[in-house]
Amino acid sequence: MKLDGEIAANEQMRVFFKFLGALSIVLFSIIPFQAAIFFIAPPPTNVISYFELFQKSPLLGFIDFDLNLTVDNILFMLVYIGLYLLLKKRNPVFSMIGLVFSIISVALYIVSREAIFGMLALSNQYANAINEIDKQSIITNGKMLMTLFNGTCFNISYCFGGIALTLFSISIVKSNVFSKKIGWLGLVIGLLMLVPPTAGKFGFVLSFVSIVPMLPWLIMLAIGFFKLGKKTNYNN
Repeated sequence: MKLDGEIAANEQMRVFFKFLGALSIVLFSIIPFQAAIFFIAPPPTNVISYFELFQKSPLLGFIDFDLNLTVDNILFMLVYIGLYLLLKKRNPVFSMIGLVFSIISVALYIVSREAIFGMLALSNQYANAINEIDKQSIITNGKMLMTLFNGTCFNISYCFGGIALTLFSISIVKSNVFSKKIGWLGLVIGLLMLVPPTAGKFGFVLSFVSIVPMLPWLIMLAIGFFKLGKKTNYNN
């Protein structure tokens, strides 16, 4: 019975790691898509422009308000869980703390993106508003949502994500689960993420620079997960 249980558990792990390999490729594809949208159709700079964008193209409004990146963060949580399962025996402290920071990071990010659907609702209200008093009230509510969008929750979420990736990367470097290159690349990304993109031009530039190592990191991670999906034993 114990042997049957181990075989079943190993089969589940193989399927999970193959899934994470495919997921890493999906996460890779989201990055250039978001970057292309940013340069082709830069997000508006004020509330009224956002209202007009949502009326013209709700989908583009959702993308500019990071709906796809919200999904990206939720899916990334599965990658962190996979890393924790692989590293918990080799570096239990760092991997556990990394998992905690990643959970908090994703939760705070979701909270900060409350404006995604809220802005659409306000846009509809603004379009149907009759007098200037109602319009000004709606604009004020829109400004509050935009403040939340890049406010405290977002900044803490971003930095906590950097801490989580840094801790997992240190654990990878100290183990033989993946190539050391994955650990070092992840460490570079994690350290760059310790400065949020809202921290002036410096933070904005660092956020874009972090994309450069992120792309090969995700591909290498995908390859690593696919290799693990072929293993027959995960007890060592």
